[in-house]
Amino acid sequence: MNEVTSMNANMQVAMDMKIEAAGESQTMSTMTSMDMSCLYDPIRLKADAVIDAGDGNKLETSIYAEMAEDGTYTLYSTNGTTWQSQTIDAADIAQYDAASNVTGYMQESYNFQDAGTEQIDGKDARKYTGSITGDDMRQTLMSTGALNSLSNLGVDSSQLDTLLKDLGELPITLWIDEAEMYPVKYEMDMTSMLNSLMSGIISSMGDDATGLTFEYTKATMEMTCSDYNAVSEFSIPDEAKAATPAA
Repeated sequence: MNEVTSMNANMQVAMDMKIEAAGESQTMSTMTSMDMSCLYDPIRLKADAVIDAGDGNKLETSIYAEMAEDGTYTLYSTNGTTWQSQTIDAADIAQYDAASNVTGYMQESYNFQDAGTEQIDGKDARKYTGSITGDDMRQTLMSTGALNSLSNLGVDSSQLDTLLKDLGELPITLWIDEAEMYPVKYEMDMTSMLNSLMSGIISSMGDDATGLTFEYTKATMEMTCSDYNAVSEFSIPDEAKAATPAA
């Protein structure tokens, strides 16, 4: 992976939720799809994301990024109407960097075990199963955006740290192309773990949560990787570079 010069990837995050309060119930479903193209010499990233909240509510964004000599990145984004630009640190760009994203889940601490061979996009891939625990789990949940809504429930960072210590393990599955030895897919099912987390949060709210239930009926994330060292060149659009930097 350290020698990869380019790659494409697609990420899919599905979240289905059911909330009951004061005798009324509401369901919410979101599907986030992101197509990423990454060049690494020099580093240029492109991502097209669609967030589908159902009922025709879709948010579409396009993002470009490039690295400066000091190691920071300039991020350019548009909603299809106007462009914005801002300078961000390397840590903040990982979600758009397919190589960093997938290698971030290839950790020895996950205790991966060989689970045989499966077909991924028509090719033989070795399947490995592992689990994420402890601090690794917290970082994973923060990076996926699965916890973004918790501030609305009055959960601060210290409470979150306490709740995350009792969640056990988050299963993760990884596939490696047997011929080329590149990772081609990973997936996580966060449904059970997030339900345990929400149960703890609601319990901590005491009487304020009387009659409140919050259930994830689906919470999954997967990323497929392709076109290693074969991505076509692309440039940052002129209109993006002309955008006024964010304050």
